[in-house]
Amino acid sequence: MRKTAALLTTLLLTVLLSSQSTAHIGHFGEYAPAKMYDVRTFDVDCVLGNETCASEETTHFIEYFSADWCEPCELVSQELKELNRTDTTIIQHHPSPADLHFYSDSNIRLYETYGFWGVPDVVLNGEGLLVGPSQSNELAATLDNFTREWNGFLELNMTNGTLNWEADDGHVVHVWITKNRPHEYSFIDQPLVVTDHAFANVTNEVFNYTNDTNETEMPYHIYTSSLNISDLLDENVTSIVVTLETPGRIPLTRASTLSSQGYDLVDEGPNNFFPTNDRQGGESDLAIAIFGLALAAIIPAFIMYVQTMRRQKELVHESE
Repeated sequence: MRKTAALLTTLLLTVLLSSQSTAHIGHFGEYAPAKMYDVRTFDVDCVLGNETCASEETTHFIEYFSADWCEPCELVSQELKELNRTDTTIIQHHPSPADLHFYSDSNIRLYETYGFWGVPDVVLNGEGLLVGPSQSNELAATLDNFTREWNGFLELNMTNGTLNWEADDGHVVHVWITKNRPHEYSFIDQPLVVTDHAFANVTNEVFNYTNDTNETEMPYHIYTSSLNISDLLDENVTSIVVTLETPGRIPLTRASTLSSQGYDLVDEGPNNFFPTNDRQGGESDLAIAIFGLALAAIIPAFIMYVQTMRRQKELVHESE
């Protein structure tokens, strides 16, 4: 009986430890804390005109994770459409394999960069998170609470489809290309759907500088490189957004106290509705599910063990 109890204890500890580690493991291994440093946009007409185009700054950057089969997403899409702010840049990811407009890099963005498991999600300035249509109703009111100063790019321009930059922070430059993709069922235009993505290390060359202040030389670095994206550019492009980030999992702050009602798991496909509780990311869901299944498997054995111990005590008592 002692061996049985020890085995049960070992199994329970194994499940607990594995579930905790799973919360930090993704498709590509363990995640390091990451950060979004800067966001810039380009005027599409300028870029398609093969001119030398300087990037433009934006105050707010919204990444919206959606799917055409997701009914709650329609409410969030309407909320974003009515936002009508010239200081806000929006791109729309379709991470679900069951979606007509599925894009694999958006799927990686959902799972790997942010750790979510469903739609709709709205990420504000790489810092805040709104989940489901109920929380997204607060978008206009909460957006200004996540105002931040973008920095990292010292210079960013594009000539003949080639990005050139100087930066003093970050590790990876991401380019997000959007095009119009009509809704699969309502046929309403969705002009900001991510269709292409390119990325490169922030640096191929490093220039070291010194800043002579109070007779103390403080070295700092400026990184410069380029990325040719000309094969991604055509007359159907609706926006070009460039982000400067470090690789890993970007932690987010929950931007609403409301319940996350109306949330669909991306791998379940159409007509499978799963309301969930508030979350700061989806990395804990899998751990909870694994722990629950393992616990359900252990309970019958534990009950049998308790019954056997009681029966043994009864036999000892009768023999006395």
